Amino acid sequence: MDEYINTGAYLRILWDELRYNMEQELKERGFEDVSPSHGWIFHNTKDEGSRITELAAIAKITKQSMSALVAQLEIAGYVKKKADPTDKRAWLLILTPKGKQVKQAGQEINYSFEKKWEQKLGKKDYSQLRQLLIRLCE
Repeated sequence: MDEYINTGAYLRILWDELRYNMEQELKERGFEDVSPSHGWIFHNTKDEGSRITELAAIAKITKQSMSALVAQLEIAGYVKKKADPTDKRAWLLILTPKGKQVKQAGQEINYSFEKKWEQKLGKKDYSQLRQLLIRLCE
């Protein structure tokens, strides 16, 4: 048992590689002001808009922390607020055209990076890895 390495350590190594690649690629594409902590916002903001409370719950952070991240992106022009048509007291967060560019770039970057994993494992094993990860996340 002394030589056992926690599975989380392997997942962390892979996550760090993916995140580092994303940061570098986004900088090269001119998005220097986007950090990994903003990723949940780009990834999870719905086209029709999302509430900060929803985004905070998905990211498993406080509403205050999510509000701070949203404020950074709002100042940089990646997101904006619009009135919530279902609740006059609330508002929804939506991606601006600039925010949609980052989301698209992030998807392209991740897809390209994951192709390296697929090449290393082979299509069959990589597909199985993805299916197993999906099952663990359900």
